[in-house]
Amino acid sequence: MEPNKEKDKQVLISVDLFSDFERMAESYGLTKKGLLEAMILYFKATKADPRNPKTDNPTDAIKALDKRLVSFIRQQENDLLRPINDDIKLLIQLVSQELPKTLRQGQIKTIGGALKPEFQTDRFRTVYEELIKKSN
Repeated sequence: MEPNKEKDKQVLISVDLFSDFERMAESYGLTKKGLLEAMILYFKATKADPRNPKTDNPTDAIKALDKRLVSFIRQQENDLLRPINDDIKLLIQLVSQELPKTLRQGQIKTIGGALKPEFQTDRFRTVYEELIKKSN
């Protein structure tokens, strides 16, 4: 007996299923042996139960999960991100326009040092820079 020679085995199935099997192999462009091997690898990789043909299609399950994830993100955007964005815009407006009148010098220095220059108005930047010059 040659050590590298493969042994072929036979699998018995009903006539009705065999015709379905032949059509399936043809539709995928595989031989019957190739289709059987692909099926075994598929069930091994996906851990799907071949006894339950009514199980969800993994692609459909992924699409449903994707829809749920997108829906969750949109809800978070409406509930959290937009209100935070609105609050930040309001804070920037207050800091840039009205707060320099009422804040103490130390507070203006702290806020001015924390805000990026693109968020500061010219008026706020002028007040901030004058305070920095005075303290040096």
